[in-house]
Amino acid sequence: MSIILGIDPGTNITGFGIIELSDHKIKYIFHSIIKTGLKNKYTTKLATINEETEKIINDFKPDHVAIESVFFSVNAGTAIKLGQARGAAICACSRAGLEIFEYSPRKVKLMVTDSGASDKLQLQKKVKNMLKIRRQLEIDASDALGVAICHSIIIRDDDKDVECI
Repeated sequence: MSIILGIDPGTNITGFGIIELSDHKIKYIFHSIIKTGLKNKYTTKLATINEETEKIINDFKPDHVAIESVFFSVNAGTAIKLGQARGAAICACSRAGLEIFEYSPRKVKLMVTDSGASDKLQLQKKVKNMLKIRRQLEIDASDALGVAICHSIIIRDDDKDVECI
């Protein structure tokens, strides 16, 4: 059995999703989002992401962390800020001694929906269906659960190409 924490980092909203992989089956455990506040200082947002990630790790004790990699953006400033948000979450995971794996948004969509070109709503619908979630699922939380599902498929199938960051 493995508990997998999926993270979709963002400076304004970071999504979290927890699933369990047991006997080649996945089970939904939890999801949430962190809203860092549009008016907060940037450094405060990073601290919030780090602290909330640490709380989720302490509450759910994941075995693995899967995080969405930085996509290439037309706006370099946006890409840098997203990288810093990832770093804030990764630091909390690293302090806890967790293995951290990263997946591109395209890889996640390909593994979960069978099409790397799926949009966020298609991914959200597939995630809700796969995990039998009936309550509201925010787009950032569905992305995080998608990253966790992607990782579970890869480790379930014993993919030798998976690397820890």
